[in-house]
Amino acid sequence: MDTLLIDDDEASRLLGISRSKFHTLVARGHILRLKIGRSARYRRSDLLAYIDSLARDQSPAAESPEGSGP
Repeated sequence: MDTLLIDDDEASRLLGISRSKFHTLVARGHILRLKIGRSARYRRSDLLAYIDSLARDQSPAAESPEGSGP
């Protein structure tokens, strides 16, 4: 069974980005950080939702304004 919460090392590896880039995304509010005592943890579901939001933002439908066809 996959763990529900992961640390920043595993989260950045899962996204395939550096820890510093990951921390930038967290600081900007793109990814929710959960605090358990002094530890920071991240839900896999939040990381997957972030990836999904990137895919939606970069889809061809999102790039072309509606009604601008020939």
